[in-house]
Amino acid sequence: MNRKMIRILSPLSVMMVAVFDIAAIALGAFSVKKLLEQVDFYTVSFLVIELIVLVVAVLTTRELLKNGVRFDDTALEFTGLDENNRFAYEAIEKIDTHKDTKVSLKKNFVERYSSIILYTKDGTVTTVELGLTTKRKLKKIENEIKKRTDF
Repeated sequence: MNRKMIRILSPLSVMMVAVFDIAAIALGAFSVKKLLEQVDFYTVSFLVIELIVLVVAVLTTRELLKNGVRFDDTALEFTGLDENNRFAYEAIEKIDTHKDTKVSLKKNFVERYSSIILYTKDGTVTTVELGLTTKRKLKKIENEIKKRTDF
């Protein structure tokens, strides 16, 4: 089978990172414009701060785009986790997914997270929280896992 990567992009995170990136670029243009008009301590300081903001914006965007599920020939890997993030296909016995879609004004964001529950053949159960995702993205990940594990 081929390698495949399904990115887990929360619509809220994409919107917030896009606003942050646009603001960083706008502030960069403003700081360069002010530096060309007048060179003093404040404009140089503002430019240095702006360069730090641009670095943070690039790193945040890269981290957002890096999170997802990577499918290899023998295993799947959740790239958003630090450890215990790789599961072999032959070790997976069953998979369940969960996403709360009921209407409620009392629930917070954490209670709306999508989760994948992996049951392995050695009896362990692993729940992976994917964060805020769409139902379509969760179904796509579930179908890919089922296809590769022959359920």
